[in-house]
Amino acid sequence: MISLILNLHGLIINCQAQTAGLALELIRPFKYFKADKGHPDITVIVNEVDPPYETFSPIAASFSTPRNVVYKDKNLKIIDYFGRGVVLQDDLKRVYFIYSRERNLLQEVFYLLILSVFGQFCDQKGMLRIHGLALSYHDKAILLVMPQGGGKSTMALAMLQQEDVKYISDDDPIFDREGHILPFPRPLGIVDQRVIRTFPEEYVYKIDRMEFGIKYFVENDYWKDRIETKPLNDIVLLTGHKILNGTPSIERSSKREVLFILIKEAVIGMGLYQGLEFIIGRSPWEVLSKLPTVLRRFLLALKLVRKAKTYRFALSNDIPQNTSVFKEFIQKVIL
Repeated sequence: MISLILNLHGLIINCQAQTAGLALELIRPFKYFKADKGHPDITVIVNEVDPPYETFSPIAASFSTPRNVVYKDKNLKIIDYFGRGVVLQDDLKRVYFIYSRERNLLQEVFYLLILSVFGQFCDQKGMLRIHGLALSYHDKAILLVMPQGGGKSTMALAMLQQEDVKYISDDDPIFDREGHILPFPRPLGIVDQRVIRTFPEEYVYKIDRMEFGIKYFVENDYWKDRIETKPLNDIVLLTGHKILNGTPSIERSSKREVLFILIKEAVIGMGLYQGLEFIIGRSPWEVLSKLPTVLRRFLLALKLVRKAKTYRFALSNDIPQNTSVFKEFIQKVIL
């Protein structure tokens, strides 16, 4: 087995795979967090073989989702991807085993597992994951929380061509209890292949996702010194709202309006792989047990809104026009 270590803001993960090639493919989205050493909090062992169904005891399903069926037996959880792959989770030993012969499935399941475990770690340590694009400009963190289809990743690609703009996160920057935005850079994901035609092939890869089809990713290595590495204390927060047949614009927004958006996107976790899985197919007691987590997230979201300068971004269907307005805002308003 080949072992690689990840350090996600204090969460140490030992990733093991049968070959170096597979191990490097698995950690590709988290390469920024690769570490030389560290005592692991959890271990993830990936096996490119058929799941060992014959070794499982008879267990009734706890609940089902469109992508898998979950079984529980004391400290053991079994997540079955309808015969294509399996995750075995041993809560007592803090070890996860992933089995599948499908390389794409192994990559996606590993990716979602790391995000899920890191989400739990954030809740324990008082950090809030925010579903949005995050860039920096002259040591100011600029967060853009926007609806699906708003062109978030396309906008990020365009903005990173601008001088002094750096990349924090395409999907989930972190707000810590000290009031800083922490970097969480992962490869920028693009659905439309035409958008990334100009990028060198060695920096682009694709994943055929379970439910959503092929997505293309631009490696962090491409940006080199355009990755923001510092915690940032000066925060500008924009919430995006779609308009029909209108002109995009950015104007000051009330903190109450922004807080309502964050409750959906970060506190409940509608846009992140961290919230809905708490309530699908669960008992009322399990739902109630998560209320302290929701409260902690809410207090962090409230702290973020109080701290940040808040704006409302009216987004048209013209993504290049939206990007132009955003560029002008950063260059003329932020400073």
